[in-house]
Amino acid sequence: MSGKLKIYKEKLDGYKKFYSIVKTIKTVTMAKFRLAMARVKTRDYGLRYTEKAFKAPQEEAEALKEATKTLLYVPITTNRGSCGPINSNTYKYLETVVSPKTKFLVVGKKGNDSISRLFPAQFQYTVINDFKQALHFGYASYIYENTQTIADVERTQFVFHRFVSAGVQRLATYTLPSYEKWLSNLQTKSSTDTDKVNYQFANAVLNLDDVVVRDFYDFHATLMILNATCENEHSEYASRLVAVEAQMQNIKGLWDKTQYLFNKTRQSSITAALIEILSAMSAMGGGQGGELKPKFFS
Repeated sequence: MSGKLKIYKEKLDGYKKFYSIVKTIKTVTMAKFRLAMARVKTRDYGLRYTEKAFKAPQEEAEALKEATKTLLYVPITTNRGSCGPINSNTYKYLETVVSPKTKFLVVGKKGNDSISRLFPAQFQYTVINDFKQALHFGYASYIYENTQTIADVERTQFVFHRFVSAGVQRLATYTLPSYEKWLSNLQTKSSTDTDKVNYQFANAVLNLDDVVVRDFYDFHATLMILNATCENEHSEYASRLVAVEAQMQNIKGLWDKTQYLFNKTRQSSITAALIEILSAMSAMGGGQGGELKPKFFS
């Protein structure tokens, strides 16, 4: 085997092995994607009361300007790569809210690696999950407990990606005011809100005992975090599927091109060898119609 053929053969073996590995990754990711889809299937029904409890406040620029205490941001990132622009979109969003009033409590290994270097002044610490078991309420409660350890927080915002389709994941946020501010807003709604639904909702909550009201706040805050982490997990797997599919197409393209060059080089080698044999036979014929010389070896 010639040098070129040997190189092409080694490349083909490498592409075949790499394609098999990426195909396995795709199969595993597809299984996780389907499980994540089942977990967020009823998101809109489970959050209907949470959305009533926590309404989105003013724009970020206005919130940063009017803030008197710390604004805590919790970016939910991935643990692994090959997730398209999910993590980079989150970093770009954080760049727009960086100020002396902001702090970042990160969720996910990739966020820990990047945000700690990009925003060292705002970075606090990271909560990491190995994703060896399904996301659950206890994990969301653990994140919520960590957010409560940051002192003098006026508002907490969770930054994640919401799944839209296999190829579309949109940056989204959930905003959680401090308990004192939330209670103050609720009291205002109970007396001045013109919306009948909001008015009745605020009064119904405030009629409960103080402990129950606090439990209501903690429960729906945790439920909101659980939904954000599940949505981001679903978006991560969807984005990775698209990235892995692109990798498979690239490998297949290189594989086909190398196979073509291998076949072409091999055919050229065979043709050259045949020409040499025919030339030798013609020379041995001595110009007598292809007959071999009888005493060629004498």
